[in-house]
Amino acid sequence: MFKNLRFDELNALVQNKRSMPFEQYFGEMNLTEDDKAERIKIAQELEDNFIVTMTLLFTMTQAGKIHYEIARKQIEDSYLETLRKYTDVDKYLSTYIKGFSYDVIDSTRKHKDQPYYYSLDRAKYMAENEVNTATNHTRYMEAVNSGRTMKRWESIMDEVTRGDHRDINGKYIPIGQAFHVGDSWMLFPKDMSMNPSLNQVVNCRCTVIYF
Repeated sequence: MFKNLRFDELNALVQNKRSMPFEQYFGEMNLTEDDKAERIKIAQELEDNFIVTMTLLFTMTQAGKIHYEIARKQIEDSYLETLRKYTDVDKYLSTYIKGFSYDVIDSTRKHKDQPYYYSLDRAKYMAENEVNTATNHTRYMEAVNSGRTMKRWESIMDEVTRGDHRDINGKYIPIGQAFHVGDSWMLFPKDMSMNPSLNQVVNCRCTVIYF
């Protein structure tokens, strides 16, 4: 499908883009200015890494020689390298990132003829989502280790906010307990430790305030 296309031509085919500018995406979240700035910086680095993956997959597809494991390992290694600049990567994060790399490759295999799965928009969309997943875990561990005892779920209340996330907005619970969000349980937004439904996780912009 892509043999006679340049990478910019492929990106022009992508309709219904899913990402938004990082300043807007993180700017709408209930975060400190320092936290917003750090998430934007990490997202920019992750986006660069994921663009490398997209162009690698695109080039291999054009050549008819797709080595998915090479692309998967590039995702895992570059994600870990970026994150280690900003935080300690514990077992939860390293396991999550490995699983994420396999998920990206599996979805690319399943949609190998769709331009979006090789696109710049996908790279940006993954970057903004992954920053929230990793940073929310880091903030939770920092709160636990600093002796915080309570937490409150904070949702962005706009037209695209999920109903389940509207319902839990402002909910206070002890820090060690999980929030009941629709059909899922999570210690914090985008927490994957209790196998939540993906429809409660993907592109979630919620945050938690710790007390």
